[in-house]
Amino acid sequence: MLLFTTKKEYTDYFWQELGDSCADEIELQEYIDQQFVRLVELTDNISKTSFWQDFPEILGLDAKLNLLVELCKIHEFTSAEIIRITENDYRTYFKELCGYDLSMKTKNSMIFNIS
Repeated sequence: MLLFTTKKEYTDYFWQELGDSCADEIELQEYIDQQFVRLVELTDNISKTSFWQDFPEILGLDAKLNLLVELCKIHEFTSAEIIRITENDYRTYFKELCGYDLSMKTKNSMIFNIS
């Protein structure tokens, strides 16, 4: 498991992973670019007063990027399908990653507070 200590390490990892599997899809590249632009906006401007509003969105962007890495490896999906699945499933990504099924109640944790 990689531990990211800088924004550059984080973004480089995802660009490498996503570039390998979906570099030729313009619609998908634009969607990925939008996620990174928003992530940079949020992380560059986070403060004591904005943390509780921004952190759930940052978690959501992280979930989207992780879903994109997984979905781009499935070559049967079109760009539109990958984007649709990502937008539909990112809010439950960490829930499923932690072993919960969608009907289960989660523990009270910031990791499940995604917007």
